[in-house]
Amino acid sequence: MLACGFTSVLEDYGPDVVQVTVADGNSISEYVRTTSKPSAIVIYKNSLLGVRPSPTVEAFSSRGPCSFSPGVLKPDILAPGLNIIAAWPPVTILGSGPFHIKSGTSMSTPHVSGVAALVKSIHPKWSASAIKSAILTTADIADSRGDPILDEQHQKASAYAMGAGHVNPTKAIDPGLVYDISITEYAGYICALLGDQGLAIIARNPWLSCTKLPKIPEAQLNYPTITVPLKSTPFTLNRTVTNMGPADSVYTLKLYTPKSLTICVSPEKLVFSKVGQKIQYSMTVSSNANDGKKFIEGSLSWVSRNHVVRSPVVAAADLDFPPL
Repeated sequence: MLACGFTSVLEDYGPDVVQVTVADGNSISEYVRTTSKPSAIVIYKNSLLGVRPSPTVEAFSSRGPCSFSPGVLKPDILAPGLNIIAAWPPVTILGSGPFHIKSGTSMSTPHVSGVAALVKSIHPKWSASAIKSAILTTADIADSRGDPILDEQHQKASAYAMGAGHVNPTKAIDPGLVYDISITEYAGYICALLGDQGLAIIARNPWLSCTKLPKIPEAQLNYPTITVPLKSTPFTLNRTVTNMGPADSVYTLKLYTPKSLTICVSPEKLVFSKVGQKIQYSMTVSSNANDGKKFIEGSLSWVSRNHVVRSPVVAAADLDFPPL
């Protein structure tokens, strides 16, 4: 059985098998162990709707950090991917169509792709990075009960499990602000990470060179999520936001920081007078944590009358960025 904790990936084992979660399986085993004459009955109650807690991060969902580029938070986003009823070819070695129940990234990816297409259809001139920013900064961090999103063990999910949160299509089409990244900036990030050879392979252009591009460290990439070193020495980074909401908009800073993390942001208010206007802010982070934690989480939000633009902030112990 493909299951872990409260995650249960549905499989067709035939009419004589009842599939349960590992958590329920452990309870059944304990009942059998402690009861002299254990008995059981199975009652089919059709599909259950409104199951809570929901959404949760499933056991098979990829966890961060990314070992190759730990300064950029991964995963980015959560989306429905467990026991999805999906279109399926008529006959395959993996099952018969026209529909099949499947789980995994192959199911969650189409959901996010659909949201990206929705945002693009409403904002056809937006860049891919602007669309990605819209999806990440409007993601939900609470479940259907209003509590923090949980993992497969029903523990609070960390940013390395859920990224920015669970995708919210309705909010993504109107994010207010976006963290846009130009092609040149992405190329500079690749140069800092991989050099000329990596740039040529990724861009599929052997004539591109890093010599004429600014090398952009991971922390300084204008990404909508923020990852910094967990150190007592203050670390400063810059971000630039672009107004995609009403022309005259004012955003005020809202920080969530645990006591062991100090975050200073300047300016603390962003005043926009037109659509497309860009404003840069700087952020300095330091920590007095000495309890051996591998990372500490917080968040930074820009709040206006109609928008909340949220970025998770992760301070990780194993990071070592060069100063700005």
